[in-house]
Amino acid sequence: MKIFDPSIHINLSSQNSQLDEFVFLDIEASGLGFNSYPIEVAYATSNDETASALIKPNHDWLESGEWDSNAERNIHKITQHVLLEQGKSAKAVAAELNSALKGKLIFCNDLAYDGVWLAKLFKVADVGVEFFLTDIRAFFDFIGKEKTSSYKSAYEDISVETIHRALPDALRFVSAYKLVSGH
Repeated sequence: MKIFDPSIHINLSSQNSQLDEFVFLDIEASGLGFNSYPIEVAYATSNDETASALIKPNHDWLESGEWDSNAERNIHKITQHVLLEQGKSAKAVAAELNSALKGKLIFCNDLAYDGVWLAKLFKVADVGVEFFLTDIRAFFDFIGKEKTSSYKSAYEDISVETIHRALPDALRFVSAYKLVSGH
């Protein structure tokens, strides 16, 4: 079984990427420490497809994982109770992600964090990852400094009511892409 390896970085080039669809994935976690775990995942595409899911913590995460109550109160505002009541199993979330994103190149804001949380999700689900996740910096390298500056300006100009929730964060990245690319 292939589990995602966040240490692998993809270098985009005109030979390996047509970018006919821009897909961005965001993950919210229980905290920022080593023992934190994924609690919400969402993706948005330049073709206006979106999906979001709360992740029900498994027994091991609840027993030995890190829950940052400050993050709950001040950042994502998702309680463990909500996750236990409304969350989907890691296996269900991983299957949905694989089904929707199979074979696609997916961008994330910070591979060092999102990659680790994605790996934890898929490890608990006991399934392999069927898509490719890379850091948004690979996209910036691909489009060059001028367009990256335009992208970052567009991103900053987009207001969102809810920050640090997976779907609004993913939509903000895709909206900036659409503004810069003319989609």
